[in-house]
Amino acid sequence: MTCPFLKEAQVRYCRCSTVRKLIPLSPAGHSDEKCSSESHASCPVYQSQPEEETAFGPCPYLRESLMQYCGAASVAKFVPYSESLLSRCGNDGYRYCELYLAMAHPGMPTEDVDGIPLPGWLQYSANHMWLDVTDDGSCHAGIDGFLSRALGTIDRITYVWLAGQHRPTAVITVAGTDLEVVFPNSFLLTKCNLYLRADPSKITTEPYTGGWLFEGVPAPETTDNLVRGSEARHWMEEEQRHMNEFLQQSGSHSQELGPSYCDGGLFASGVARHLDRDRLLALSHEFFSPYASRKGKSK
Repeated sequence: MTCPFLKEAQVRYCRCSTVRKLIPLSPAGHSDEKCSSESHASCPVYQSQPEEETAFGPCPYLRESLMQYCGAASVAKFVPYSESLLSRCGNDGYRYCELYLAMAHPGMPTEDVDGIPLPGWLQYSANHMWLDVTDDGSCHAGIDGFLSRALGTIDRITYVWLAGQHRPTAVITVAGTDLEVVFPNSFLLTKCNLYLRADPSKITTEPYTGGWLFEGVPAPETTDNLVRGSEARHWMEEEQRHMNEFLQQSGSHSQELGPSYCDGGLFASGVARHLDRDRLLALSHEFFSPYASRKGKSK
């Protein structure tokens, strides 16, 4: 599936020019330039070429090519048709493009578990990371709605690696405390969402779209021990109960925990900021560290 904003255009250009200027053809197949007529004979570039080329009709150095470009971009950047197939515009990866998200305004997923968004097409790790593997063989990963709700406002994000074969890792700072978020299985990391370094708020406000963290190419073991569908829903219900128990215990250790619960027993957004540093680290270790993933495998 390709991006709905991906457009095609037939362009002309001069094969001999030192700077390739692409001239789009009109719907009628015409372009307003001297290259298409005998007027090309007055062109300095044509005059600088060997004289055996004829001066009659269109310029012999005039070439045509099929290009693609983004219809959502303020300035059209033409890309050869063959090369565009290698970009996210030509596959399901377009759903994580900043321009697509800004123009299309895709809605939040309607699937949830007691108020926690849980899109059914994604796979989830026990430490609350999600993975989206597309048909073209690429993948995206980020934090799920449970983790984003617990963290609330994020101060900043730092990526440990920007590329390579790794378990993709980032350090998220909340209330002055650094917390590691690690996708538990390895894949070939090709890109990180660097926009989040300037505006980390999307990590928690748009965790499944603009707040994605990692992009790459999955290996066979990348999906090991991940859950989806009904299994993921049951796991999320258990995690909410586990969170309530943890917060009750934290309340007994803290003089002022803050608003931990909302109506119906769902913990309040940004509850992590109401914990002291020790309890925040304990929360991260219990629910969101790679050890939480290994704990999930032993169940």
